[in-house]
Amino acid sequence: MSFRREMAWRAFDYKQQAGIAYQYAEYALGLDYGILPEDVVHQAKRCLLDALGCAIGGYDAPSRSICEDTVRQLGGTPEATVIGSGMRTNAANANLLNCLMVRFLDFNDLGAGGHNSDAIPSLLAIAERERASGRDFLTALVACYELGSRINAGVNNWHGWVHDTRAGLVVPPAIGRMLGMSAHEIANAIGIAVSGNCVLGILDMPGEDKPMRKNLRFGWAASAAIVATMLAKNGFTGPLRVFEGEGGMNEVMFDGDANLELMTDFRGWLIHDTRFKYLCATAPVQGVLQATLEIVRENDLKPEDIAKVKVRMYEGASAIRPAVPIKYPRNAESADHSVYYLTAIAIKEREMSADSISPEKFTDPVILELIERITVTGDPSLSKPGKVKFVSAEGFEGKAEITTKDGRTFDRHVVVPHGFWGGDPLTDQELEEKFRKMAGKHMDEARVGRLIDAIWSVDKLKDMGDLMKLTTF
Repeated sequence: MSFRREMAWRAFDYKQQAGIAYQYAEYALGLDYGILPEDVVHQAKRCLLDALGCAIGGYDAPSRSICEDTVRQLGGTPEATVIGSGMRTNAANANLLNCLMVRFLDFNDLGAGGHNSDAIPSLLAIAERERASGRDFLTALVACYELGSRINAGVNNWHGWVHDTRAGLVVPPAIGRMLGMSAHEIANAIGIAVSGNCVLGILDMPGEDKPMRKNLRFGWAASAAIVATMLAKNGFTGPLRVFEGEGGMNEVMFDGDANLELMTDFRGWLIHDTRFKYLCATAPVQGVLQATLEIVRENDLKPEDIAKVKVRMYEGASAIRPAVPIKYPRNAESADHSVYYLTAIAIKEREMSADSISPEKFTDPVILELIERITVTGDPSLSKPGKVKFVSAEGFEGKAEITTKDGRTFDRHVVVPHGFWGGDPLTDQELEEKFRKMAGKHMDEARVGRLIDAIWSVDKLKDMGDLMKLTTF
């Protein structure tokens, strides 16, 4: 009767191979640099340029030095480079530090998967470890962005979890292809990673003080995914039906509501949905801040001129809720999400840069006085985020109305913030300017120029370690 056993197991194996983990593994392995359209490759380079700029810009984060000291105490095989210090450690630790820096300023890209550039440090770490070529790295980057986009398309409500949980689903396929793994091994890696590294929403809730850990939502899960992938390559197993199986992600996290068809619709190139921020702040306040900046710049308004400020966002926006940690931030993690604080900064400094969340500004009397003059309300005429977030300008528009002490009133409505969806993306030149502003704090102009040139020509590199050497200062 052994044939019954064999038939039963064959049927179950087919069931496992039809799951998300296997399909994502097969997709990543099926990609090849030779089939990537030129515009897809160029967009991948834009993503890399923006991510590395944000990482260098985030080097001064207080949390960075803490993490770096901790990694130094832990030790690790010197196989990957930490941006900035040039410290060499193992791939998982290098990813942890580099991802923290990419995410710190909340200045990194937006795509259908969320902040997909959070995944780039894990890809860089493995590419350097494996001495992968620039083309292999770019292929892995495209795979990671494409898979992240499809997860967000298929999941409408995370029910209190955070979409950065996707790290366990997208990192193993992307790095697994650079490690020469099979689809079966990668699917096991996904199972190992996801089953133990789901991210709680408390790390980014409007009523809570945002801790340093917020900026490692993806990074921590990605480091775990690196370890999971190495385990799977050595034969360790995980639940292959980690998404759709009994007690899996879909049942436990999404109440069975995930759209598996959308998650496995591999048509097109969704990396093109990626957009890049022009203002250094969280996405939902981009419209409000652009409107405020346009008013104060065009009318030469100063803090002492302001009687009151009224900003409007879509009804239900979390930024409207005036929780103490958001209205009066005391750390960078909360400041870059505070529409009150950021609007005050926009009025006083007439810009929104990497320096806008410097600690000394949290207690600036001028900023605190301006905060008391700001009200934030919901406006039913403004669009709410679409069913699939981060693929349109919906939810990011905003209005600002400023009344001066001499009785004048100015107002502005920004429907599509610069850089967002709707025909107004950042140009290559603007991305370079953004990069130069952040990197220029730590590198001379010539060094910055060499790094930019290396990123645009990364497809010609034989060893990604050559690029990482240029990121130290």
